Amino acid sequence: MSQNAKRLALPALLLVLPLALIGCGSGADAEKASDEAVATTNAEVPSVDAQDPQLPVEFTGDDDVDVEVSSLDRVLVLDDATMEIMDALSMADYVGIAPETSLIEDVAANADERITTAGRGSLTVEGVVALDPTLVIGTSMRRHADVIAGLQDAGIPATLIDGTQQAPDKITKTATLLGVPEAGEELASEVQEQFDEAESKLTGVEERPRVMILSSQGAGDSGNTTAAGKATPAHQVIEQAGGLNTGAETGLDRYQAITAEGLIAAGPETIVVAESELDDLGGEDGIWEQVKGLNGTPAAKSKSLIVIDDMQLKGGGISAGVGILNLQTQLHPDS
Repeated sequence: MSQNAKRLALPALLLVLPLALIGCGSGADAEKASDEAVATTNAEVPSVDAQDPQLPVEFTGDDDVDVEVSSLDRVLVLDDATMEIMDALSMADYVGIAPETSLIEDVAANADERITTAGRGSLTVEGVVALDPTLVIGTSMRRHADVIAGLQDAGIPATLIDGTQQAPDKITKTATLLGVPEAGEELASEVQEQFDEAESKLTGVEERPRVMILSSQGAGDSGNTTAAGKATPAHQVIEQAGGLNTGAETGLDRYQAITAEGLIAAGPETIVVAESELDDLGGEDGIWEQVKGLNGTPAAKSKSLIVIDDMQLKGGGISAGVGILNLQTQLHPDS
């Protein structure tokens, strides 16, 4: 097992140290949660030792384009979830080119080259061709689609694996693309078991806390606070943990700017943020005043704030199952 894969296999007790609860919901549940230590689960982020890749691979991406992969010598990965999946497959060494900014820096840092992948005009067909990748993996059907199509026209093996689908599906597709389908099935099965465990714990649960996922990122360079809508990994985590995503309920698509009036109208009972963004939003104490409108919500009255590890909330990859189970202990401590 690679060093990075060993990192993923750490017990959940260690992985959830960034997870903090400041209140939880309202009423008896909030009082109970505030009086007790943060609950954790025994869930672990799974990993497997994949066999040697069986190449070449004929693969049909989520853009319905067939590509042939004959070499993994210099793979360009455009998102963290794919890198996390490769790491969990013990294939992190195949990441040759990685984004300049990453939430899993210990994986990305091993790449031969780092490039800017976010921001208008930062990713071009000509620029990627000059990097001479043997495979390019994109996940955004909006931001990556044009570049991937251009690379395909230029004869570069490039494909899209839709990042909004459930983690087990992304895992199996990514592993198939990399020539290790059996390992992918095994890994996806372990993550699916965590999803199923969370679902079973919701049996008989009728009331779902009203949750809003706030972010200091996600709306370009506007600097505006955004909220997560339906087509986001964070939405899936909230829903599968037993919460109701008020951002999706109000019709937000992906991450969109949220106004003070919109926040108040959504009426969230609990606010969820990624660990790395908490300070930008004002910190545990300052968020209620810094984010306009937040002080007028039920969440502010009970100071109900959950801070969760970035990859568990936003990654949509291997950590998703652990994120769901850990968040569920906060939203439904009696389940």
